[in-house]
Amino acid sequence: MEEVSFHIMEAQVFDCGGKKNNKAVEAFAVLIPRIVKAVQSSDKKKDFNVKQYAVSYVPMRALNTSGNDCGAYSLKFIECHLLGLDFSLVNDENIQEARHKIAFDLWEAANDESLQYQMSTFKPPKRAPEKTVELF
Repeated sequence: MEEVSFHIMEAQVFDCGGKKNNKAVEAFAVLIPRIVKAVQSSDKKKDFNVKQYAVSYVPMRALNTSGNDCGAYSLKFIECHLLGLDFSLVNDENIQEARHKIAFDLWEAANDESLQYQMSTFKPPKRAPEKTVELF
């Protein structure tokens, strides 16, 4: 999981599996500013400086020792980030309970009659014709 900080131009990588995927992460760090530039208005785009983001790995020791909880860890880390909670609240001792809570919340949402009705009547918005965006 990555967190991108636009104001300090850094991508922080939370890798609880301990596998540094340097090639993929470095490619992503190069791509981020190009994407940001591509979505700028034309008057700002010409002065926008395209610079590679720095990459830092956040130490995540002794997590996900089973190797099967990446999804649950990702969701809980996102939740901690959004709520401003410390990441140390999520660990191998409580991840199974978190998985059960996530599963229950999904089951409960799937059986909610008003949500089922909203999903059955949903009409996606009409999309504007796609524009070609040059990233480089």
